[in-house]
Amino acid sequence: MKVVGITGGVGSGKSEVLRLLEEKFECKVIRTDDVARDLCEPGQVSYRRIVDAFGTGVLDAEGRLDRPKMAAMVFGDNEKLQLLNQCTHPDVYAWVREHVREWKTDGSCRMIAVEAALMEELKMMGVCDSYWFIYVKPEIRRERLRISRGYSEEKMDAVFASQLDESVFINGCDVLIDNNSDLESVEKQLKSLCKSQ
Repeated sequence: MKVVGITGGVGSGKSEVLRLLEEKFECKVIRTDDVARDLCEPGQVSYRRIVDAFGTGVLDAEGRLDRPKMAAMVFGDNEKLQLLNQCTHPDVYAWVREHVREWKTDGSCRMIAVEAALMEELKMMGVCDSYWFIYVKPEIRRERLRISRGYSEEKMDAVFASQLDESVFINGCDVLIDNNSDLESVEKQLKSLCKSQ
């Protein structure tokens, strides 16, 4: 059973690719942002680490993490961002490794896809046999973000400026999925890729 790591820039259509893999190709999908969010709920391991590291000032009135406050606190402060990542990333990686091991043992799917924002994160997990990058031209990504999320040009400039250059992703991947056209085209590519897995 192959495990593929999937990444792509904001607006590249990762969600749609993952949905297709789940619905059409008997693939179990791990969205690492969702895993991280769950592990930051009260009582969970990352939650405890964050409160220990940053104090109770990062909690809202109900005792949950105040995400906007956290985001504002780490934005532009690399030291605090690193500390936050140290509180969450190891737990996410452990969760991914455990579930990949489980699914490989019980044979409940044909393939596993692990999605993350950064190639480096996927490689740190140590579970992927192959790395796929979803490629979309910047101008198409911008148009999709404008339509789907209502982003302004300024917001898109800031988002794009904060992301790694695409060459970093392309050089680190074995497979490039072209998502410049429509979902039918993506599905054809996935069909071919899943046959070869």
